[in-house]
Amino acid sequence: MASTLAPLPQLPVPIERIADPQTGRVNQNWYQYLKALDQHIREAEKRIAALGG
Repeated sequence: MASTLAPLPQLPVPIERIADPQTGRVNQNWYQYLKALDQHIREAEKRIAALGG
C-alpha cells in the first residue's frame, strides 16, 4: 500500500544550534523543520484514528 503522506523535510545542518544561546530563540531552520514534523505526525495520527486505531 503506497503512502500519500508528504515526505518529511530534510533535517537542518547538524552544526546549527537549535536555539540562539544569547536570545533563547529557536533557529528559523529548526523551527520550520519542527513545524513540518508536527504536521506530519498529526496527519499520521488522523489516518490511524480513521482506521479505528
